[in-house]
Amino acid sequence: MKRLSALALAAAILAAVVPSLEATPIVKVKVPYMLTMNPAKDRDQVQNAINKITKPKLGIEVSLVCIEFGNWGTQINLMLTDGSIDLFNSCFTSPLSVLANNGQVAPLDDYLKSDGQGILKSLGAYIDCAKLNGHIYGVPKMSAFGVRDIYLMNKAVCKEMGIDPTKVKNLDDLTAVLAKVKKAHPEKCMIPTGKGGSYLNPIDVDTLGTSTLALGVLMGGSKDLRVINYYETPEFRKMLAYVRKWKSMGFFLDDPLNAQDASNTYLKTGQAFGAFNMSHEAAAGARIMTNACGVDLIACSVDDAVATTDSVTGMTWCVSAKSQNKKAAVKLLNEFYTNPELANLVCSGIEGVHYVVTKSGSIDYADNLNAFTTGWPSGMGTFWPNVTITKPWAPEPANAYADWLASNQTCKKSAALGFTFDASKVSDEIAACTNVVNQYYNALMLGIGDQDSLLEKFQSALKTAGIDAIIAEKQKQLDVWAKAKK
Repeated sequence: MKRLSALALAAAILAAVVPSLEATPIVKVKVPYMLTMNPAKDRDQVQNAINKITKPKLGIEVSLVCIEFGNWGTQINLMLTDGSIDLFNSCFTSPLSVLANNGQVAPLDDYLKSDGQGILKSLGAYIDCAKLNGHIYGVPKMSAFGVRDIYLMNKAVCKEMGIDPTKVKNLDDLTAVLAKVKKAHPEKCMIPTGKGGSYLNPIDVDTLGTSTLALGVLMGGSKDLRVINYYETPEFRKMLAYVRKWKSMGFFLDDPLNAQDASNTYLKTGQAFGAFNMSHEAAAGARIMTNACGVDLIACSVDDAVATTDSVTGMTWCVSAKSQNKKAAVKLLNEFYTNPELANLVCSGIEGVHYVVTKSGSIDYADNLNAFTTGWPSGMGTFWPNVTITKPWAPEPANAYADWLASNQTCKKSAALGFTFDASKVSDEIAACTNVVNQYYNALMLGIGDQDSLLEKFQSALKTAGIDAIIAEKQKQLDVWAKAKK
């Protein structure tokens, strides 16, 4: 009995000194995820696999919250308001500067120093693109940061008609190709639109922190840092001339302003021959969207790849200011950036269940699966923090992401790269001009109504809404930024 008592006493002492793993507190981090063309029916299975990594290593339990694409911006704003979100991708929400100035996202400087060394090493100087007033408010997803406008095309139709995408260098060449295809396939749309009629952002401009809204820009190649009104430039009028031609040729959807789906959805259904998109390189963009749409695509470029602050921060990961688990959120984010096993899970699913590794070292769908029947959306890898440490999807070569990272060193860079516009002093003007753009821009870009009259009303309404004040404030801040760099 005495021996048993001694053993029991020793066990009690050991339990007090070395707590069991079960007693270790686990912090839950909520991470919303965007659903586009796949319902992610295996979410729980993938989430469990994620937590087998993060719980023992980080003491973090990940809770994935799936949100439909069309509801993303609204739902994220609601979750930021009620505090039901920790770590999120800020795409399709307010610009980073607005989120920061509204107090919706947390400054991350101290957290990155203590728990984000892998993030800082991965991004290097590009992390400065997420700075505002000297503080880092987000972490850009790791990608090819120089982006260009591309046009995706159905590969089978191109083969049928002898179309070589490498010979398409500009919008004139593209227009000729689309006219040829439309004649042979009048049932197909040439330029499908996204929600509300959007399909093509301003080409070859740096919008200086107002995302796709060209409310004061640097034109491509500008080195003098002079901010101008894009909507009054010859370049914009030239773009509208293309639009009128495309409208007359029947390239657009019927009733495009009321479109509710992403433009790429029409590639999936076969209703469209092609669609505008963006990528660092045409062929890479086509391979990515082939995987996302389940349709073989090829692509051409219509401009050069340029890195801007907006292109770097377009899909920036942030931590909610109301999160009670900020430190854990950054620890998890750092793991997403540095752990290939975790990155492969969120980007591609579970090996053997959703994908298999090919002989070439890339990956492909598991048996009898495709982009729509797989239980985890594989085409959304670039949504996650660091797709570049994952295995690329066939037909991408195994070293495809090395090319992405190399392009960050070689692509053209805006003269204002790293400048982050603080919109707080002209927030009312930006809101007013945004309403004007929403009212007129897509209609202009679809050739709807009397274009000359509509353009005049658009330009006048922008003046009334305060675009000149926005341009002046951008110029003032840009001059200060440029002076500080010298």
